[in-house]
Amino acid sequence: MKSWQKKYPPYEGAEPYLYFAFADADAARVWPLLRLLLTRGCRVWYAAGRASGAEELVRRQKRAAGAALTLVWLTDAAREDADLKSALLTNQSAGRPILCLDADRGDPGLSMGLYESVPHLRADSSVRAASLEAELVRAPGFTQEILGEPQTVRDRGWIGKLVAALLILAALLLTGAFLFLRGRRPADTLTVQDPVLREAVRAAVGGGIITEENARDVTVLRLEKLPGGWEELSLLPALEKIELTQSAALAGPLPDGDYTLVLKGG
Repeated sequence: MKSWQKKYPPYEGAEPYLYFAFADADAARVWPLLRLLLTRGCRVWYAAGRASGAEELVRRQKRAAGAALTLVWLTDAAREDADLKSALLTNQSAGRPILCLDADRGDPGLSMGLYESVPHLRADSSVRAASLEAELVRAPGFTQEILGEPQTVRDRGWIGKLVAALLILAALLLTGAFLFLRGRRPADTLTVQDPVLREAVRAAVGGGIITEENARDVTVLRLEKLPGGWEELSLLPALEKIELTQSAALAGPLPDGDYTLVLKGG
């Protein structure tokens, strides 16, 4: 179901109303005219989608039969819609007013079983919705009794939709930029080339950037595995203790220098 069908559902009240008969395939084409009718205050009932069962079908038939005027959007899709055709012929047999909108160049009514006396209005793509609506309110069968309170119909049109899409895109870009910048870590001012030592030093300084100042305060270094070399320990002048796992200690050479080595499990 289209979004406008959710916002502007069929009229279900007890006051006089118009039955707008159209095929589901024509919903997008029907909307411009329906929007104008709602704006004018016309009470409109229509059937959206296939009936869910026999009970729903009977309810729809009763609702169609209760309309003060039946407005038919005639296209090939409507000609092939058995439920629409049945409701239309029922209203015609009962002598209820019918107005046909010829939205294509197909058969104007014989295939639907419409009487020759049924009035027709041209409604193909060359006719603007505003012009069609102006003709419709003056056509036979359209009476003031089916008009109620005008509705405010928000139809942004393509410009509004474009603006909305651009706003959404801008919001996504800003969100992405924020997350990217938040996720970036400021660059270290002291470079530790060996990745194992670099992450151990970063952990020792509290997980932030590595600078010459905070590196001078590192006294304990904890390693899960051996680095590629120990030369960069010279960047840590206050280092006193190195904690290593037993497996790391057995894997290769240990650092030279006056360091206390502490072996941990693992």
